[in-house]
Amino acid sequence: MALRQVLEEQIRRNHKNIAMYQEKVSSLPKGTIHVRKVNGKEYYYLKFRDSEGKRVDRYIKKIDLAIVKHELNTRKQIEQWIKEMEDDIKLAEKALGDIPKSK
Repeated sequence: MALRQVLEEQIRRNHKNIAMYQEKVSSLPKGTIHVRKVNGKEYYYLKFRDSEGKRVDRYIKKIDLAIVKHELNTRKQIEQWIKEMEDDIKLAEKALGDIPKSK
């Protein structure tokens, strides 16, 4: 298999994976967790911006805190993978520009 074909296949595979990961990310919560202390008790809130840019503070039950933390970490990891795949695509496309097309 020629180098050009390998790079083209890598680009296609990365585009497919990015689409799959973006779908997964859209189902995960975004934002950060903040703690408020009221009368000596801790209350947890998920802070994020909605689609209109307004800040939202959503209360998190203590029983759900570990799940939300895990989902936020998962989202962060997937977003990092997407960025790395986008960088790989740019690099592969640059390399494709340097390789002459076969006839």
